[in-house]
Order: sequence, then structure tokens, then C-alpha cells
Amino acid sequence: MSALNDIDRRESPRQDTNLRARVFYGPAMAHWADCSIVDLSKGGARLQISSIYPLPPRFVVLQLQGGVVYDVRTRWRRGDMTGVAFDAQTQIATNTEERLTAARQAWEALKS
Repeated sequence: MSALNDIDRRESPRQDTNLRARVFYGPAMAHWADCSIVDLSKGGARLQISSIYPLPPRFVVLQLQGGVVYDVRTRWRRGDMTGVAFDAQTQIATNTEERLTAARQAWEALKS
């Protein structure tokens, strides 16, 4: 194994997590699937989500605890694991964008 393979290419360190989340995609965010955020960094995350869901290149992830919404793009996908990079993040409780209505309603119903 070369030294190059041992280098972590992330800009910021990742933190192991086990956070409940839901992804939303498609027109009016009508498609969704529950998942877990298994690690998190300043610039992205690794999601555990069943490979049966056909995730598009860009979608939204709602972290249920804390109500954080991430606009993400897929970086890689292997089996039930998906790596995403963050394009933006916001608090769902204070965000009034119409495109996030489905995420806001889900957060209100599921928050703990």
C-alpha cells in the first residue's frame, strides 16, 4: 500500500455518529427515504441508506435531531453506503423556502 493511499483527502476531520435522518428528492421533494448519518464532517457525510433507493446526483438530507437540512451532492455510492458533500445547510425551523415544505412537515412530525 502506498503512502498516498494512507492520506485522508478530507478537508476537515470526520466524526462518527449515528443520527436519524431522511433524504428528500424529486419534484416537490415527493420522494423520501429514512437513513442514518454514520459519520459527519464540516464538508460532508456518509449515509447508510438502502441501495434500493435511486438517489439523484443532488438531493436534501434532513437530520432529525437538531433539524439541520443539508443540500448535498453524491460523491460515491457502495452498497448501502453513500458519501455526500455539502453544498449548503440551514435550520429547518427557521427556513421558509417552499422547496423544503415536505422536509419541514416531516421534521415537525418526527422530531424528538
